[in-house]
Amino acid sequence: MKIEVEGKEFVVKNINYSDKLGLHGEFADVYRNGTEKVKNKEFNILLGHTAEIAFHKPEDALKEYEYDFQLKVLMAIMLEYLGLSASAKKESGG
Repeated sequence: MKIEVEGKEFVVKNINYSDKLGLHGEFADVYRNGTEKVKNKEFNILLGHTAEIAFHKPEDALKEYEYDFQLKVLMAIMLEYLGLSASAKKESGG
């Protein structure tokens, strides 16, 4: 699967059903009190798990990018995996 962020394209692994369910649960836990009360540590752990699913070696795949851009990439991947991205919604008819 390909994800594009700010003109840069990333090839990521497809997510399996078990990982998708786990990611949904983690996402729900992180955002349980709304977006204003998300804890950075929990959010970063969620994105870390996303990276582990998406890339064979996440540290190698993302090392050339600044931290803030890495977060954007991982957020885009996570939203795609969860079916919450604009492209995922189009594909599902939502």
